[in-house]
Amino acid sequence: MSGRSDTLQGWQQAARRAFAAALDAGHPARLTSDAVAELATPVSAIIAIGKAAAAMAIAARDSGAIYPEVPGIIVTNDENFVVVDGMECYASAHPVPDERGLVAANAVTQMAKNLTGDDHLLLLISGGGSALLPAPVPGVSLAEKQQLNEALLASGMDIQQMNAIRRLFSTLKGGRLARLARPAKITQLLLSDVPEDRLESIASGPAVGDPVPLEVAFSLIADAGLNRLDFVARHIEALRSGAADQPARPGDADIASVTSQILASNTLCQNVTARSLVTSFDRGGEAMMPLTGEAADCGRALARRITARMHDKNAMVFGVTGGETTVSLGSVTSIKGVGKGGRSQELALAFADEMTVMDQPPARWLILAGGTDGRDGPTDAAGAIISSASSCDQVAARRALRDHDSYHYLEAHNLLLKVPPTGTNLGDLAIAIASL
Repeated sequence: MSGRSDTLQGWQQAARRAFAAALDAGHPARLTSDAVAELATPVSAIIAIGKAAAAMAIAARDSGAIYPEVPGIIVTNDENFVVVDGMECYASAHPVPDERGLVAANAVTQMAKNLTGDDHLLLLISGGGSALLPAPVPGVSLAEKQQLNEALLASGMDIQQMNAIRRLFSTLKGGRLARLARPAKITQLLLSDVPEDRLESIASGPAVGDPVPLEVAFSLIADAGLNRLDFVARHIEALRSGAADQPARPGDADIASVTSQILASNTLCQNVTARSLVTSFDRGGEAMMPLTGEAADCGRALARRITARMHDKNAMVFGVTGGETTVSLGSVTSIKGVGKGGRSQELALAFADEMTVMDQPPARWLILAGGTDGRDGPTDAAGAIISSASSCDQVAARRALRDHDSYHYLEAHNLLLKVPPTGTNLGDLAIAIASL
């Protein structure tokens, strides 16, 4: 270890540098441009959906492999919205859909329906697409779709479970966009923000067969109490009776003409982060558990894990992990009216709180947790960075955790991690460091 990298200030600089390196490696511009340049069949239409949609679409156009007159649609969130000449550009809401997303979904639907067997559709898919492109099934209104989405966000389900339910209530998700575009050839390039890079969960899989059996999805709905909503119960009955269309299934003819390629994932970001830290500290990192389940539980488990590894090695240690956690709001059925925060902020604050209650805590520690899209929950922060030198109000911190109000606590103590909108979305990262 050289220079000042053995100080808390050095740790913070190294952690921020590693996080920035991961964001740079996962930026879609070069990845998309390279992939488009290798396509064997000329592209005749482009649909880009997700938080990285604009960056991916611009890179595809700039690759030189697509004619300027090729029509395209971009659907992204407000912060990543830009106007691209020659393309229809839509801003939509995230994480709860809005009327603008419905307009965008209608445009996407019409473009897909107009394709023929002579066409080659380039789908550029990134995280966030589930909310950004709401297309309620017949009999379900946008207001009801918003109600369902809010209930899902408050349920504590993981992203795979939430998207299994979302696919049942959409005319585009679960391979239905590919069904509309049939018999056109489809190439989809994806940025994965979900654990295990499961294609059906990235933007809820508009060109991917849904592998979750109906009865499994119905059980998830029942376990979360979502069937108390009248429109949910009605649609379940329609699906059971065959009166409502099911998602496409793996092996269906609807998705036979789809080719998929994942350009980047959370694993890529973790590896780049780890390599950067190895360079900073001149030593290898420790294996950490993936980020899944309740954010606060993950933060506490991560604190215990890094502390145990420190005691085992009697030295400074660090670990990198990633994934996507959840925040359960208990009996709350809407994200409105609760505290302000996000998964990464809650994880970091719980990590710090756990360090205060340990029998043998590290003398020095640091946690950086952040979303690769630069926005953690409905806030302007990517996450948080907290160390053993940070000022701490234990009573206020625990109140913030209880009320899911981590943002205001972290803001008051100058502990928020803020970066400009990144143009990508590859899940969450966490860096933990500790020493005697």
